[in-house]
Amino acid sequence: MLLAVLLAVSPDARCEWTVTSRNDLTRSGEVRVASTRNDAGYTLEIYRDSDNAVRSRFTLPDGLLAFAGGTCPTYQIDRGTPINRSVNAAPCLTNGSWSELVLGYVTDNHIASSSLLAVMNGINIVFRFKLENGDYRSTQFSLQGSKRALIEVFGENISISSN
Repeated sequence: MLLAVLLAVSPDARCEWTVTSRNDLTRSGEVRVASTRNDAGYTLEIYRDSDNAVRSRFTLPDGLLAFAGGTCPTYQIDRGTPINRSVNAAPCLTNGSWSELVLGYVTDNHIASSSLLAVMNGINIVFRFKLENGDYRSTQFSLQGSKRALIEVFGENISISSN
C-alpha cells in the first residue's frame, strides 16, 4: 500500500537534490550550488553568491516560451503563503528563461530567512507563472534532500533561522 502511495506522487515532484560548483554569474570565481530538476525539465538552484546573498534561481525547460515581461513567478512551500518577491520586497531578476530571487544574506555566519528554512524543512515547492504568450503554468519540486544539500552548500558553521 505504501509503495502505491509513493508511486502516485506527481511526476513533476520526483527529483533529486545535488551539489555542484559553477562559475559565479556576477563575479569571477566559483560558487557551490544545490540544485534539482524535475521530470518536466524545470530546474531550481539555490546558492550563495560572492556578495553573501542567498539566491534561488528557477529555470524554464529548453524550448518553453519565456516568462511574461514584468512578472515574477510565485512560489509556495507546502501550505505556506505564496511569495514572488525577494527579501526587502525587491522584485525578481529575470532574463526570460530564468528568474532569480534573493532569499536572504549571510551575516556573521547566520542567515535569517524564513523562506530558506521552509525549503530545508518542507515537503514540496510549487511555482506558478505566466508566459509571454499569456498562458499560465505551474510545476513543483520535491524538497526531500534539500536540507542535506543546502547544509553542504552553506557549510555546517552557518546557522539558519526565520526572519
